[in-house]
Amino acid sequence: MVRFYTLPPNGVNHEFICVNPKSVKQLYKRQFSHAICDSGVHYFYSNPFAIDYPPGYLEEYMKLSRELFSLFGERISIVIPDYPDDYYPGQFRDNVKKTLRNIKIFREAEDLPWVPTIQAKFKDIKTFELCCREISEIDDFETVAIGTVCKVRNVNFIIKCCKMARKYFPNSWIHAFGPPLNAIPYIKYYIDSFDSTAWTFPRKANNSSCKTAEERRRYFSEYVSRLAQILEPRNLELTDFMSNV
Repeated sequence: MVRFYTLPPNGVNHEFICVNPKSVKQLYKRQFSHAICDSGVHYFYSNPFAIDYPPGYLEEYMKLSRELFSLFGERISIVIPDYPDDYYPGQFRDNVKKTLRNIKIFREAEDLPWVPTIQAKFKDIKTFELCCREISEIDDFETVAIGTVCKVRNVNFIIKCCKMARKYFPNSWIHAFGPPLNAIPYIKYYIDSFDSTAWTFPRKANNSSCKTAEERRRYFSEYVSRLAQILEPRNLELTDFMSNV
């Protein structure tokens, strides 16, 4: 079964939660079976001229990672800070090199449930394979993530990334960050989980994104129902979500 991670609307139970350092406090307020803490690459979207995380960020993230593991243990997986090239291609010059640097630093510093992210230059399958190979040589990670399928709308490229990740990590849990809905039918046999907040978007043309609490719950329900249809026969692993309100 494929797991769907997200941060659901308030008042809705969902087993699999995805947070980042800004939303991590939600873990203390919600019931969940497993959570992924992303490293907060959204910072680079808001700062197109940044070539690295802010001073002290990596140290603070390491501290947060220790705290999360001490509280949640095996219920949490923690993404090692990476460098996406799909916000502003060329922003980091060599985003793969920087991503691999962090993976080595974090892996050597602490034995935590780290999740390395496979990165690449924008829509470049060759650097994606290079990153796969380098990560596989660093350690036998229980979970790896694909970080190149969030902003790309080229379904063929997304399929290639997922197939290649499975080739290099046949025994690992593979998580895809933010793949578009139209790619799910083609990648569902290569990945084990994915996350998305696209359920906040309108389901029909000319409709607006959800604005009220009731709309957020309804949009979420409709999105999950659609996912269940798309993922058949592989099926979607999630709880029987229900409103607490």
